[in-house]
Amino acid sequence: MGKTGSIEWVQIKGRKGQTRLVPKRDATAKRPGPAQRYDSSGRIRRQLRRSEKAILGSKVISRRPVKPTEPAESAAE
Repeated sequence: MGKTGSIEWVQIKGRKGQTRLVPKRDATAKRPGPAQRYDSSGRIRRQLRRSEKAILGSKVISRRPVKPTEPAESAAE
């Protein structure tokens, strides 16, 4: 197990349009279900390629409160 917060999460778009988080290492490949476990030659399919449009990007989770920023006009004065 890694340290707390060491896993980078990526947003994935599911089949029904919902988004979910998966670890970055699993973002480019998906695991087949039990019925799709074997290919036509009888070998085990370990991973399937995930489509590029299903990968929405990384998710940054910050636990620190966000401080409001000042408008650009007052900062220039």
